[in-house]
Amino acid sequence: MAEESKVKKPGFFARIGKWFRELKGECRKIVWPTRQQTTNNTLVVFACVIVVGIFIWVLDIVFGFGIQALLTSFAA
Repeated sequence: MAEESKVKKPGFFARIGKWFRELKGECRKIVWPTRQQTTNNTLVVFACVIVVGIFIWVLDIVFGFGIQALLTSFAA
């Protein structure tokens, strides 16, 4: 009974070959974006980076003035 439950595992190179065949099949399923989609997505990313950068810059200035005001009021 114990011998029946043993299933021989394929060899190392057989498993590597199977993995590469499955990889090739999965790569055929990939749908790549068009040049226009890539350009649009890149512009959206740049715009978001600029907006977030400006937001952080404004917060830095506001908090800097706040800290400076606190330091000058408690230093005197």
